[in-house]
Amino acid sequence: MVGLVIVSHSARLAEGVRELAEQMTQGRVPLAVAGGIDDADNPIGTDAMKVMEAIDAVYSDDGVVILMDLGSALLSAETALDFLPDEQRANVFLSKAPLVEGAMAAAVQAMVGAPVKMVLAEAESALAVKREQLGGEPEPATSSTEPPVAAETGRQIVLRVRNRLGLHARPAARFVTTAGQFAADIRVTKGDRAANAKSINQVATLGVRQGDEITIICAGPDAAAALAALQALADDNFGDRDSEQYSVSSRSVDQSGKYSVGSGSVDQSQPLETDLLNTDLLLTDLLPGIPASPGVAVGPAAFYRPRLPDVVARQVADPAAEWQRLQEAVDAARAEIDALHRQAVTQVGRSEAAIFEAHQLFLSDPTTLDAAREIIFAESLNAEAAWQRETNALAATFAGMEDEYMRARAADIEDISQRVLRRLLGVEPPSLDFAEPSVLIATDLTPSDTARLDPKRVLAICTELGGATGHSAILARALGIPAIVGLGPKIRQVAEGQRVAVDGDSGALWLSPDETLVAQFARRRDAWQDAQRRAKAVGQAAAVTRDGHRVEIAANIGGPRDATSALEFGAEGVGLFRTEFLFMDRPQAPTEEEQLDAYRQAARHMRDRPLIIRTLDVGGDKPLPYLDLGEEANPFLGWRAIRFCLERPDIFMPQLRAILRASHTDGAPLNVKVMFPMIGTLTELCRAKEMLETARRELREEGLPFNEQMEVGIMIEVPSAVAVADQLAREVDFFSIGTNDLTQYVMAADRGNARVSGLASAFQPAVLRMIRDAAAAAHEAGIWIGMCGELAGNPLATPVLLGLGLDELSMSAPAIPAVKEAVRNLTLDEARRIAGEALAAGSAEAVMTLLGNR
Repeated sequence: MVGLVIVSHSARLAEGVRELAEQMTQGRVPLAVAGGIDDADNPIGTDAMKVMEAIDAVYSDDGVVILMDLGSALLSAETALDFLPDEQRANVFLSKAPLVEGAMAAAVQAMVGAPVKMVLAEAESALAVKREQLGGEPEPATSSTEPPVAAETGRQIVLRVRNRLGLHARPAARFVTTAGQFAADIRVTKGDRAANAKSINQVATLGVRQGDEITIICAGPDAAAALAALQALADDNFGDRDSEQYSVSSRSVDQSGKYSVGSGSVDQSQPLETDLLNTDLLLTDLLPGIPASPGVAVGPAAFYRPRLPDVVARQVADPAAEWQRLQEAVDAARAEIDALHRQAVTQVGRSEAAIFEAHQLFLSDPTTLDAAREIIFAESLNAEAAWQRETNALAATFAGMEDEYMRARAADIEDISQRVLRRLLGVEPPSLDFAEPSVLIATDLTPSDTARLDPKRVLAICTELGGATGHSAILARALGIPAIVGLGPKIRQVAEGQRVAVDGDSGALWLSPDETLVAQFARRRDAWQDAQRRAKAVGQAAAVTRDGHRVEIAANIGGPRDATSALEFGAEGVGLFRTEFLFMDRPQAPTEEEQLDAYRQAARHMRDRPLIIRTLDVGGDKPLPYLDLGEEANPFLGWRAIRFCLERPDIFMPQLRAILRASHTDGAPLNVKVMFPMIGTLTELCRAKEMLETARRELREEGLPFNEQMEVGIMIEVPSAVAVADQLAREVDFFSIGTNDLTQYVMAADRGNARVSGLASAFQPAVLRMIRDAAAAAHEAGIWIGMCGELAGNPLATPVLLGLGLDELSMSAPAIPAVKEAVRNLTLDEARRIAGEALAAGSAEAVMTLLGNR
């Protein structure tokens, strides 16, 4: 994302401009200021060193735009540029724009991910809005952009704007931000004037006022999704909270003008589209989210909330111990909320995450804690009863207030109170065995939550938080359950039992689907289920190219019961058994016997097919509460996976023994293999193998059978492993590439951070070159190499992966038929040619375009 620097003679003016820009963008844009000089008597002036520091604070290869007020501000900025290294100086630009107007326009354009040249252009045309308002000659709204989309080639909706102040600054910014999330070309017209919907200046110069009617025209592959998101924004009054909430009338029009959502009438002479992305039925109660697992579903909403037992008040002999229990429970709840807050800031933005800040403030309120403490000591009462009494009284106070907003805070108090009570009562996770098949609604789901889901009872999953590459999303895809994540806090308006419609393909949740939409979804679901049946049949055949080259296609699983689904879709084995799910949501680590039972169940399903069991991979985004991993500034780069296991033989050795014992089941050796995650050095690998040999020796001494020929492999997910792959390959029987972690480490981009999501793509040429190098080292050493990351299950990537030399691909089970079909449509020479072109591409987007145009 482009960063901004504000340079002003006045520190207070610079801070004021920053405050305005952050209000417009909800703090999502990297922005630094260099205002005034450090002289208490004469603070007005500019300092080149301050400008340098500001540039450094927001610098990225996307570029930096500097906006200045006057005089020496320009000189200081130019001097700062002279001190920058050449490679940085080329990405830093001085803007001619007026400071305040230019900063507002640049911030909004940067927030939507525009390139630096577009941010500069938008800033420098920022005075057009003021000229228009003061009666001057406006700049043509479309002068700096491509010609508007012709109405006959695009999809349209017409909105009547009800906001009291129309599309003024912040609503316009929200409008532009929403439009900027889509690849489609989006135009907005008012009367005979048209504007680029992704330009804050052009939208503002339309002068949209209360009661005005505007037409949104979209063309592109995601046009319908874009219109749906803009419709949802309009229904939310464009985010305005300070004016009366009006509904927004709309009508949705296709090329022939046949569908009208406002009246609910549909031209019955034409069949409804079967793909929601191509339909014009854009309903006004839609919540847009992130598509995480494909498929559609309609059913009653069921909230995933722990059911607390009744709190029983009892006298205690040691009030001090009860007070200590309460403090520990509150501290644990704070830690949970802090983790949720950090996740929410990254995934849905600082403004939407503010709810968790409020929860933290409540838990830090000494008044509530002191009142509970007083009850405990005065009445010798147990901590649960004291806490519940005090928080219930506080919730009742809020519920009795006249102000509607304050009344709604009672639910927040109850939520926080229950979080602490769960800790005090030691409540187990709630049952997911719903009375009827339901759509699961949750703030978020842990991977272990998702692993417990029964696809026959859970129609779909909708979460407030989460990302498409998170482990819960991966498991949902493996289970074949439609899922939408990142829906934001508005999902809380759904009532228990309310009928909702879920489209996991486009990431859309309908809160009140009408019968037309329900019927359409039923047809789509029937078609999808039929396609699944056909896919399972197709998936049973081997993946062989047209010139006879075979690729092994395996499945990733999170537990023994996933093995059945894997075989149904045509898996030729298990390329990744994620054992961490056995360790989650329990008070202590599973015993050797518990693990042995799980591994043997999976092995019996696979019979003579390969079963690759990855040793425990915790840390990063997979912490375990009963293992003290310590606080780390960056857990993804810290004590996780093999690093943790090597230092915790009490955890590692029982697992190694269980895996070895599972390799000999029912009196015969089976094709079980062990795989170590996150190996970065030869020393780590040798230490892991030594511990494995110790486990072998112990089992021999105890007379317990295992497969003496069990293969040993490693995950390639750290760049250092690629650099020394020739050394590592001599010590193992196979490699398996984990593209999720490899991508974020190669690109230095957190896969859960929306601001750098464009970098965190496994299609990046740098990542593909790492895959090529690892494959070359494996084959040079005479071992095979596979891939078990998300990229393996993307049929778009299949030609490249085959051409780079991968021998095995492992993925979520439903992806298997499509990947097998992609292999069958290729020759090995074609795949190698395509891989060569991809390696020479300049960006992930160029690679995807190359593959998409095949």
